Amino acid sequence: MIPESLLICSRTYTVTTQPMLGMLGACQHEAQDITIEESAHPQLQASVLLHEVLEAINTSMGLGLEHHVINALEAALYGVLTANPNWWEGT
Repeated sequence: MIPESLLICSRTYTVTTQPMLGMLGACQHEAQDITIEESAHPQLQASVLLHEVLEAINTSMGLGLEHHVINALEAALYGVLTANPNWWEGT
């Protein structure tokens, strides 16, 4: 499920789904807006949202991570979080 907003580094980002015309997601840091492709499978939407959250953190914290590093972190974190739902859901 895609939330309507997320608090990322003390900033509220609006999250929307809409047609992206060939892209899966985008993060507009100045506008504090994340957009996800609406026709993507829910698992892919969740993965893309995690990627865009990492993009927001990267910019907000001035980390300077290259895109391939963000891709790797997203894939690894998504795998851990989805493989261990009891831990992630706090039960």
